[in-house]
Order: sequence, then C-alpha cells, then structure tokens
Amino acid sequence: MRYKVSEQVLHELRLALAYQFDYRVAEALLPTPDRVSIRYSKKGKIKEVWLDDELLLVRRPNDGFFSISLRAAQIIISTSNKPKYRIIVKGDRELKGSVLARDVVEVDPDLRPGDEVVIVDVNDNIIGVGRLRVSPIMLIGLEKGEIARVRKKSGA
Repeated sequence: MRYKVSEQVLHELRLALAYQFDYRVAEALLPTPDRVSIRYSKKGKIKEVWLDDELLLVRRPNDGFFSISLRAAQIIISTSNKPKYRIIVKGDRELKGSVLARDVVEVDPDLRPGDEVVIVDVNDNIIGVGRLRVSPIMLIGLEKGEIARVRKKSGA
C-alpha cells in the first residue's frame, strides 16, 4: 500500500537525494507532495518512492541510498549537464550485464564506486541505469574489466 507524503517527509527525502545527487536533481525528482507517494518496509522505513503512479526510487537496504529507475534517469539527465551522473558509452555495442572498459567514452569524474549512474550513448540517449564498480580515475589506461553493473536497460 502506498501513502501520500507530507511536506516534512518530502523535505527529508529531498535532503537524502541532495546528498546522493544534488538539490536541483532532488527537487526535480520530487516536485510536489500531491504527486509523490511512498511504500514502507515491514520495519516502517521508506522502501519505494513513486511519482505519478510510476516507480521512481528504491531505497537500498545496505547503505540507505536510492537505486534509480529509468524514469528517474530521464529526470536526472534533464536537470544535469553532461557528463554529470553519467557513463557515456559507444553506441555500437549491445549492453549485457555490465559496462566494460572498452565501451566507455567518458565518465563523470566526481562519481565514486557504488554510486548510481545513468548509462548513455554519445548523443545523451539513455541506454540503462546501474551502479558504478570502479573509481573513474582507474579508467585511465584501463582496457579490460567491468566499470558498471547494469540493473535496467532502456527498452527492456
């Protein structure tokens, strides 16, 4: 069962998202309380965040950060400049379960391992969403290896 959020809960969610991303992204993801609803876990913690009856975010139990959906990725891309929060890959490769080093064109240098990322092609079209596995600084000279684990592909 989903519940509408109060201004206070919305503010707290925005603060958590501002820490994970930035405040502009947080406000874009959670615009007004009448459009946002949440689902709680059995322990009473926020588990899912919905925007207009579409799943937007899922709280990760191990660290409290949010995993993003493809809809959230669209909002993040529209409110941030390239390459912020992105891994830019060559458009001629099919993504399976991982983004490999040989496919990467550019990565947001401010990302850290474990961060949520939007995987895009060079034209900023969303290919998928996932979680960064290595530090962007490690990409220099790296020719093999997994850079990000893909959780959801666009169109899949």
